[in-house]
Amino acid sequence: MEIKRVDAENEDLLALAHALDEYYFRVVGEVQKKYARYNDPHGMDCRMVAYENGRAVGCGCWKAKDAHTAEIKRIYIVPEYRRRGAASAVICALEQDAAQHGYVQAVLETARTTKDSAALYLKLGYQVMPYYGSPAGAENCLCFEKMLRKE
Repeated sequence: MEIKRVDAENEDLLALAHALDEYYFRVVGEVQKKYARYNDPHGMDCRMVAYENGRAVGCGCWKAKDAHTAEIKRIYIVPEYRRRGAASAVICALEQDAAQHGYVQAVLETARTTKDSAALYLKLGYQVMPYYGSPAGAENCLCFEKMLRKE
């Protein structure tokens, strides 16, 4: 698997992000529309795409939440490539990139209904944290945090 840093106009990233939006619309319905302005690839500090044998199989991004915290966003893996390590590889690459840019903590959120995602984040060393202001509202999301390095 190869993880590549891409720009906001990358066709593979845009196609994967569209698939993610469709997935979340099926999972949470209209709530997903509240995220549109927060999920613009141009607003991300880093965008990555995972490739397996030349095929784009997953993506993820991060953006600065504050001077010390990077928010991991837009994690999506094509269904037939799930449970093969792609999500872990993307998240680890994003964490490393954020740490290289001076961020000491990563935060992320997921829908309360996506139990597989929550299990993955816990496996990767994230801990559940209090709600941090998602547009979906506290009743809809579960938030996580992880220290990337010591200040």
